Amino acid sequence: MSADEYPDYTARDIDNPAGREFRRMLDEQDYVFAPGLYHALDARLAERAGLDAAYMSGYSTVLGQFGFPDLEMVTMTEMVENAKRIVDACDLPVVADCDTGYGGIHNVRRAVREYEKAGVAAVHIEDQTTPKRCGHIAGKQIVPREKARARFEAAVDAKQSEDTVVIARTDAYGSANGDWEEHLERGRIYADAGVDLVWPEMPDPSREDAVEYAETIHETHPDLSLAFNYSSSFAWSEEEDPLTFQELGDLGYEYIFITLYGLHSGAHATFEDFRNIAENDERAQFDLEDRYLGHETESHHELSLVSRYQGIETQFDPEARRRIEESEGFSDDQSDPITSNDDD
Repeated sequence: MSADEYPDYTARDIDNPAGREFRRMLDEQDYVFAPGLYHALDARLAERAGLDAAYMSGYSTVLGQFGFPDLEMVTMTEMVENAKRIVDACDLPVVADCDTGYGGIHNVRRAVREYEKAGVAAVHIEDQTTPKRCGHIAGKQIVPREKARARFEAAVDAKQSEDTVVIARTDAYGSANGDWEEHLERGRIYADAGVDLVWPEMPDPSREDAVEYAETIHETHPDLSLAFNYSSSFAWSEEEDPLTFQELGDLGYEYIFITLYGLHSGAHATFEDFRNIAENDERAQFDLEDRYLGHETESHHELSLVSRYQGIETQFDPEARRRIEESEGFSDDQSDPITSNDDD
């Protein structure tokens, strides 16, 4: 029997509205930006801030959730579980790091489908050997072209929705067994394999490299959409002439992201506040209140949508409204939740 004669019991046609929305933005906007983040609250904050999309960064996830470096020490199941939490917390399209696909062809196919079931709009898969590493940690190596092409063809074929976006990342430039020409050729090969976007990972913030890559690959693949990591590994502000998002969009980098934006933002703020409270006791809490009282992040009850859950509770439990009205604490009826008497 041929492979076509065997039923694919894991295949399910699904609807992917997040993927459809992500594709719409890619088609209609100069570029789509997503901050790298790693937990549900960050995704909700990104949505409230008016951002286009959310990016579940692999490095952010393994460092923020596990305290590991990005050396593929977290399993596909753990990554998918985190993606689902992020998807459930917001209405933004979520792009998820799928590392190398977590093994051979069957692993790649299963990973794509598990991420689809989690509700992500897009996944990106890279051409490094397993275990992979962050593109900016020394020691990375890429798999042979044939194996890489098979990886991406399998990912595209595994999709259960035509709206799911597959992004192919190449680490050829700066790897132990690649170079600039291989970087370009890999992009062409992956485009021909049917991926939606190609992400050429860059080892430094070179304007010349970003421009040359886009211009050269568009000579043979003029309609190819590109992704650009405005990487947190680089000090962009110290560049003499740093690339702007608009410039990148004009070059064809339609999806732009900063891998560890949320983690760096949160780590810096949290460390400074922790150091403050270690040195100044309750004064640090007063300082923090000066910043968040009256701010969009003022009420943890509102951030966690307590009112929504209280509404559901009162819908199904006749006694719930009485208990809420006769007890102290936050409820949707209060105009000033911060002054409510809660110890949460």
